[in-house]
Amino acid sequence: MNARYPNLELLEYKARVALSKDEEFLKNFEAKRKDNKYVYSEIDAVVFPQIWGSTCTGFDVTEDGSPTLGGCAMTKEYTTVLHELATDIYIIFFGEKMCYKVTNANVEFFEDLKKRHMASLSEAKRRY
Repeated sequence: MNARYPNLELLEYKARVALSKDEEFLKNFEAKRKDNKYVYSEIDAVVFPQIWGSTCTGFDVTEDGSPTLGGCAMTKEYTTVLHELATDIYIIFFGEKMCYKVTNANVEFFEDLKKRHMASLSEAKRRY
């Protein structure tokens, strides 16, 4: 169960590219800019390992909700939670792949982050 450490600079780059194409982020960021022209995008990172019950890790469904296939093996994968501070948006990566974005983080999200056990994609769609 050896998991590779994530390349944080690469993950931040991927997050910034995804945010630059996200209408909700752009709208929120422009609203912040109207209030303060010196605001800039800053990202904090939290990284921790998670153990998953299959090789799918957190990607248990596809973007359209179809189930994914994976092997039945305990799998260790690093989870990276990037927090864009100006708009309070969270982007969750499993390994080096972006999984989902949370715009209005709720209590369950913060509890999972505190426990260092983020929800899979299918769970996150329901809970966060």
